[in-house]
Amino acid sequence: MQLEHTNGDAQQSMSAFAAWRRMMGYLSPYKLWVTIAIFGIVGGAVLAVLIPRELRDVIDIGITKDEPDFMITAGVLVIGLGVLRGISGFLARYFGERLSHFASYDIRNQLYNHVQLLPFNYHNNAQTGTLVTIAIADVDEMQRYFAYGLIDGLNTLLLFGGSVTIMALTSLPLTLIVLIPVVPLAYLSVKFATAVDPGWRRVMERVQKLGNQLQETVIGAQVVRAFARERYEIGKFNRENEMLFVEQLGLVRQWARFLPASAFIVAICVASVLFFGGLMAKAGVGGVTVGTVVAFNAYVALMGQPIRFVGFVIILTTQAIASSRRVFEVLDAPITIDSKTNARSADDIQGLVTFEDVSFRYDDSGDLTLDHIQLQARPGDVVALLGQTGSGKSTVINLIPRFHDVSEGRVTIDGVDVRDYDLLSLRRQIGVVLQESLLFSATIHDNICYGRPEATREQVIAAAKAANAHDFILEFENGYDTEIGERGVTLSGGQRQRVAIARALLINPRILILDDSTSSVDTQTEFLIQEALNRLMQGRTTFIIAQRLTTVQTATQILVLDHGRIAERGTHQELLDKNGLYAEIYRLQLQDQERLKHEMMALGGLVEDAPNRHS
Repeated sequence: MQLEHTNGDAQQSMSAFAAWRRMMGYLSPYKLWVTIAIFGIVGGAVLAVLIPRELRDVIDIGITKDEPDFMITAGVLVIGLGVLRGISGFLARYFGERLSHFASYDIRNQLYNHVQLLPFNYHNNAQTGTLVTIAIADVDEMQRYFAYGLIDGLNTLLLFGGSVTIMALTSLPLTLIVLIPVVPLAYLSVKFATAVDPGWRRVMERVQKLGNQLQETVIGAQVVRAFARERYEIGKFNRENEMLFVEQLGLVRQWARFLPASAFIVAICVASVLFFGGLMAKAGVGGVTVGTVVAFNAYVALMGQPIRFVGFVIILTTQAIASSRRVFEVLDAPITIDSKTNARSADDIQGLVTFEDVSFRYDDSGDLTLDHIQLQARPGDVVALLGQTGSGKSTVINLIPRFHDVSEGRVTIDGVDVRDYDLLSLRRQIGVVLQESLLFSATIHDNICYGRPEATREQVIAAAKAANAHDFILEFENGYDTEIGERGVTLSGGQRQRVAIARALLINPRILILDDSTSSVDTQTEFLIQEALNRLMQGRTTFIIAQRLTTVQTATQILVLDHGRIAERGTHQELLDKNGLYAEIYRLQLQDQERLKHEMMALGGLVEDAPNRHS
């Protein structure tokens, strides 16, 4: 899958610092909240490092010199500092959390908006499960970093720096002795971060694969059961899930080794304070007192939590950077099809569609999918496209609404290149009915008015009647307010098609594209759909892709495509007279049916009388 490969390339090309700096950019719209959160963090850290200093004075002055008034004053001061520290902590945590959720909200919206605008080529190469994982799991990791990794990381840095500064100003020799064990902790932290980063990337890749597999099996549930492959799919998922478990367990082992090591180093720091500080206080060296030893012990305890928290901050940071790289890889995917500046509105087009020497390839190095196509369709014309799979039929119709852009030549509507029209207004003038039209998990009414949400109830009903859908809709208990479920699964294939036709009718397009829209239904339903399509095509420029020749015989122009070229063109009778590819297809599909029909008519009107006999 292309997205997986490009993810790896993007992660290698974007440095950790560049990804981190780009993440920080999402906080810039909330400068006031950032300021309040930083104020709370700094204030809390300053107040925290002042409390042990007061404890030192309580022992050295209040207890040693027996000054009870000082002890009362110091006690009140410590309580006041504690209250202020609580207020600062609240500001830091509340606004930090608020920032994290607003930033993740912005990222997810930006991601979704960008995915909506990406060209079809991107979606052809990207798996849905991957995009879902990125939009949810990866953005969640970024949110956790903003809320905890960033806020607590800054708090850790300030507490450590403030404690070391106060300790050094109090007794530099004892400070140096206490900090000696911190050197191996720094080494362990760097080593831990180096090991965790690639491990977390592997975990996220496994989560992505699980998401893809789950999405595929849910969508393909009918196929899985039809071929009795439930146990195979369960085993496949279990194997992938087990590999995810192994990767996660590897991270847990690294975490489990780091935490005891950091706790042991903190214990060594405490022991150093008590042992060497006690000796220095007893000998009166360096101005160390009993109060100094107690204060240093409090500072080591104060630093202990940040020191042990370093590992958590590191893993949150590495996870967020790995996830942000994946998010930015999607956000950096180019939007190659968009409206030009000062693009023309297509609201008043008539529908004259012309292909002027059009060639197309899906990538620069690939073979031509369309090779020098020339055609013209006037308003009211019905252009039918036939050909084998891969002949280029779908590509032709996809160029009209700019699902893709031509590689050579141009497609024009009313003499204007489609690339010069505003993209949204262009597509509003093109109605599309696909072979398997997608309906959304909403009411029938909402699905019909999807392309024109401002439509009235009467307009929706009129479109449904024209599409031969009104009668079956009223058979539901809730009528037009019936919820049809994901992808319209509660409707039959023919019902879905008629709702899709009503949806196309409602926007009143000037150009209509029908992609094999009756091939998967029974004959009676095909008749109802074809009757609705005939109404829909009146006065519009229509392009039809069809496998059944019964649907294209009345077309004003039939194009037979072969390997991206127009092999034949003409009306039904003209192509039969040429006795070429179209005639061969006709003989395979319809000649026997036509012969049987004429023979039955020659036998005395059996065709006309048949319904009477059955009745």
